[in-house]
Amino acid sequence: MKKQRDLAIILGIYILSFIIGYFACRNIGEVIPRYFIFDTVATVVVFIFSVIFRNSSVYDAYWSLTPMVMVACLFAENKSIGRMHMLFLAVFLVWGIRLTANWITVFSDFSYEDWRYRKYRNETPRIFWPLVNFFGIHYMPTLIVFAGMLPIFALTECSLNILVLPGILIMLLGISLEYFADRQIHEFLRSESRGEVCNIGLWKYTRHPNYLGEILFWTGVFFAMLPFAPQNIKYGIGFISVMVLFNVVSIPLMEKRQLERRPAYRQYMLETSRLLPGTKALRHKSRTA
Repeated sequence: MKKQRDLAIILGIYILSFIIGYFACRNIGEVIPRYFIFDTVATVVVFIFSVIFRNSSVYDAYWSLTPMVMVACLFAENKSIGRMHMLFLAVFLVWGIRLTANWITVFSDFSYEDWRYRKYRNETPRIFWPLVNFFGIHYMPTLIVFAGMLPIFALTECSLNILVLPGILIMLLGISLEYFADRQIHEFLRSESRGEVCNIGLWKYTRHPNYLGEILFWTGVFFAMLPFAPQNIKYGIGFISVMVLFNVVSIPLMEKRQLERRPAYRQYMLETSRLLPGTKALRHKSRTA
């Protein structure tokens, strides 16, 4: 019951943040600035409550729920909603609902907080913690996800076109990778006979299949838009930002923790590709050639 209560509180916080964000941006005419203000204000509201509850994981599900809300609102504003809009909305709903549901399985109650946030809090001088908490934990993911959504804001076509299918397929491939990777890691953690390192299923071929899936999803968003608005190639900054985030921040942080906790992880790193399956073997082959 405590978990359900705390989840209901977090949902209420998100709804309140969306309402305040809506009133903050409703008089802004241009689409991208309007949704940027909405997203920024909503993030600030969530941050305030994370400070009140002394738990930065209040934000955790925000970045998977908000894109669904923004895509639904964006398409609802369109005077002619076509099949392509509905297709994009459906894929975003599958992506967002799956990610949010995966977080719910991990979340216990307000006693739960992501280990990375605790690490940052413990290592950051107290006077600087509010800045790290807001800009590093809350606002940076908001900006990166918003950048990933820029191709959606540029989408004006409403008729279904076969040119959109490669991008949609990449998005679905990314969602599938994340789904099976999360399922396999949960099964591994529940197993009484588990070893030190998860090297089953997808994890046998890449050390971070879930991150690879997320990168593929946002890459697919970009390539699905590109045939309709090639002049907006600059919006590729979205999936590039996601790649940079995972490669520069998330993966090094995760692997450092694994090396500290699991000695066998070092051998796993030597045998398994970091992201793209097969790249470890290719690098080894090039060294020995």
